[in-house]
Parts: sequence; C-alpha cells; structure tokens
Amino acid sequence: MTGLVCHGRLSGDRSPVDNALVIRQRLTVLSLLLFLAPAAGCGPVDKALGRLTLTLSSESMEPTIKKGARVSARRTDDDYVPRRGDIVVYRAPDDWSQLTPGNTYISRAIGVPGDRVACCDDPKARLQVNGAPLDEPFVTRGPASDRWFDVKVPQDRIWIMSDNRRVSLDSRYQMDKAGGGTIGRKDVIAVVEDWEQP
Repeated sequence: MTGLVCHGRLSGDRSPVDNALVIRQRLTVLSLLLFLAPAAGCGPVDKALGRLTLTLSSESMEPTIKKGARVSARRTDDDYVPRRGDIVVYRAPDDWSQLTPGNTYISRAIGVPGDRVACCDDPKARLQVNGAPLDEPFVTRGPASDRWFDVKVPQDRIWIMSDNRRVSLDSRYQMDKAGGGTIGRKDVIAVVEDWEQP
C-alpha cells in the first residue's frame, strides 16, 4: 500500500476517522497560533512581516505621538531611502551625548542626503530646507528650534529632529560629534507607519 508519509507512518495505514482527527488537531493548533500571535506584539508574526512594535517612553514626539503610545513600524533594510518627514526608529550613535548608545529612539527626518538645513532666518522662525521654509504644523510652541544652525547633510546620513523641540536631544545637540549631528542611513532600523495614542 502506498501513501504520504506522516510522522514516519504511511497515511494509508490510518483510518479515515484517524486522518480527520489529525487534520482537525493541526487546524486547531494553527488557528490558536494565528489568534495569539498579534496579541504578542513583537511576536513571530511581526518579525515575519518585517514589523516592529514598541511603546514611546518620552514626550519627544508630542503632540504627534504621545508618551505611552503604541507605535507600529516597518523594518528597513540596506535599500532604505530616507524621505523628509519620515518618522524613524533609529539606534543612537556611540558618540552621541546624553543618549544611551545602541538604544532605540524615534525622531523625524528633516534633512536627507544633500539637503541644506538651517534655522531660523525666516521671520516666522521656521526651519529652512534648501532655502525654502519648512511647514511644520506639529511644532505648536515657540520657534522651530531654540538653537541656530546651518548644516549640509552628507551622503548616506540624515538630519533628525523630534516634534517636541523643547525636550528632544536630536541632531541639534550632537553637532560636535562625528557626522555633524546627523545619523547614518544604516542607523535607521524602522519607519513608523501607525500609532495608537494612550
């Protein structure tokens, strides 16, 4: 008698009732896994789909993303091309002060490779990117920055600033470090796509 091999036995050796029972058990286990995986957050399904789920632990992205919000992000790879406005999850460079090297943080990409980013020659105290004022409706208090700067973003690097400029230790506070305050494109591990406010 011939048949498919299942766990070292020929499926033809089982009765139709036994085969139905095995199929039902496997479907039950599969259903349970599919039901429980999303509740796990960073479980096997998230990893398989290239997703990262985390909780924001500071006020640095307020008012856009509040402290305690659950953030969902798409993992990046070596082909990631930064875009102005991307909200990125990145690993802090080793030499950045007041941040723990290797820990992950969230900020917004303001300048991409080749951009000139400056603050704040505009009468409304807005950032300038390549000579044009940047519209940032999420910056709700004060000027776009309390620090004046004028930088050219090097190749494969990104100038980042968080939305709550009063509390964020972003590129502006790291200008004396390697990269002139920028992070490497490869420091970006994910791009935020969605969040749920607390």
